[in-house]
Amino acid sequence: MGYLTPLPWKYKAVVGAGIIVLVLCAMSAVFGSGGVVQLRRLQAQQAGAEATAFSLAERNARLRQHLQRLETDDAYLEQVVRERTTPRSGRR
Repeated sequence: MGYLTPLPWKYKAVVGAGIIVLVLCAMSAVFGSGGVVQLRRLQAQQAGAEATAFSLAERNARLRQHLQRLETDDAYLEQVVRERTTPRSGRR
């Protein structure tokens, strides 16, 4: 069994250029405008927006319940009015 002959320099240059192109494509995929880094940033932004939307939905539900009780429960309405009209200590 004999040894393989070394590749000519032009084939080595083609392989080297191919490797450089692949490395540049990989770097673009990771760090480019639509890359993995941007994806992670957008996922974090989406998680924050979802948390905000969830808290706003909970607040909306509480306000709807409060409004429903004000419209239907006279005792609750009276309690809320008394709380808001009684003078607090230290205020004039």
